[in-house]
Amino acid sequence: MTNEILSKTAETSAELHPLIRDRWSPRIFDSTHSLSLEEVQALGEAFRWGASSYNEQPWHVVFARTGSSFFQEVSEGLVEFNQKWASHASVLVVVLANRLKDGSPRDKAATFFDAGLASGQLVIQAESMGLKAHYMAGILHDALATTVAATDRDVVTVIAIGKQGGLADQTEEIIARELTPRTRQEPSAIYTIDSKIS
Repeated sequence: MTNEILSKTAETSAELHPLIRDRWSPRIFDSTHSLSLEEVQALGEAFRWGASSYNEQPWHVVFARTGSSFFQEVSEGLVEFNQKWASHASVLVVVLANRLKDGSPRDKAATFFDAGLASGQLVIQAESMGLKAHYMAGILHDALATTVAATDRDVVTVIAIGKQGGLADQTEEIIARELTPRTRQEPSAIYTIDSKIS
């Protein structure tokens, strides 16, 4: 197989900005690529400036760059399948939501919503830098909380970010997943304009 790098432009029913239209979540990263401190800071700043209810900023984000022992520790907090491909990313991003405010439990829905908004902004920043990102639900929450010393914080997700790699020398399982077309439900199933939900 050639070392083709896939693109998966969304087929949308309205014109979208390319950073949104062309964003997708590959599992193949160029393992020789690394990010500079300045590039990681740009991702961190995009997260930091995410919208937040009452400007409380109930979040924290931890970056583990490839080549460090910390990167290896964080990767061990992923389920086995995710470890196989995410270990080739340039950085693993652990997103945390603050559990407490002034010693009392936070409203979990608002807290996770805010952390999600900030994470989305970080991913769009990555896309603008020519990088790709992949959110992961297949993570070991308790192990990661210990690894990053997340006291009074919940681990929300881990995001693998890096330069997209090609299809050559990949397993059949990974190639099959990468070649799966991008799909979404029909617009009418997702949003309603000027009417109640039908």
